[in-house]
Amino acid sequence: MLDVNAFDKLRIGLATAEDIRSWSHGEVKKPETINYRT
Repeated sequence: MLDVNAFDKLRIGLATAEDIRSWSHGEVKKPETINYRT
């Protein structure tokens, strides 16, 4: 069985704007969601 808590190292990096655009998909179907604030 694989132990998900046992690892030697962790690598964290930043994504470029092009990377983020390549991951995104979909469309806005409700215009009120564009300026939504929490």
